[in-house]
Amino acid sequence: MTEPENFRQTIGWMGREIVTLAEVWPAAPKAVIVGINPSITSVEAGHYFQGRGARSRLSLLVRAGLLDLRDGERHFERAAMKAGVALADLVRRPTPSASDLSREELEYGKSQFEAKMAAQQVPLVIAIYARPVEALLGAKAAPGFQPTETSWGARVFNLPRPYLRSDLAAEVMSTFPST
Repeated sequence: MTEPENFRQTIGWMGREIVTLAEVWPAAPKAVIVGINPSITSVEAGHYFQGRGARSRLSLLVRAGLLDLRDGERHFERAAMKAGVALADLVRRPTPSASDLSREELEYGKSQFEAKMAAQQVPLVIAIYARPVEALLGAKAAPGFQPTETSWGARVFNLPRPYLRSDLAAEVMSTFPST
């Protein structure tokens, strides 16, 4: 099977047709890496997590051994599939900033996301930023594992925030399960 050149797709979203990223689903996902919504940069590139901030977040998972990127590889889809990890966003509509999302859109996205995750029985959610965690759990998100599970019983790991001191970020990442 050949890999698609890009993962752009057109879908229906809240009564409108939008161009977004196709979710990446391995046969039996052991985890999902979730963002709040795709960036314009990522959709234009046709690949998940292509913005500078998101790429730096995913590099934590490469260093932790979850994802194995080939030398010079800039896209995460192949590595995620190989690791049995899904890639998704809580809200499917791309925007310049997550602050452009309405409360209604966040609730709709949460409902759609929870239904998919429950159907796939995904046991671990890895959030690249706090906002998806807060939307899913309804509480402020600290870095690391959250004390509350999702509505379908998954554990939630929030990656350390970008400006957390490196020693504290390393401490948080030391709790991440090795593969």
